[in-house]
Amino acid sequence: MELFHKEFEGDKNVQMTKIASLEAVVKEHAARIAKLNDQIEKSYSRVQDIALKAVEGSATIKAFTGVRQRQGE
Repeated sequence: MELFHKEFEGDKNVQMTKIASLEAVVKEHAARIAKLNDQIEKSYSRVQDIALKAVEGSATIKAFTGVRQRQGE
């Protein structure tokens, strides 16, 4: 009976160690996900800035072209 108890305790310790290891992995993954989400938000903001500048640049070029065409008339 004592051998059974020791074997059970050994198995229990192994399983507890596995659980602790998996919990650590989950914690690391959660931190990584949070970091990636932050990077996504920053990238999205940069993309919006670039798109706005592109639209503004296009509008400026069109306005400049219109002025030059009127000057040529």
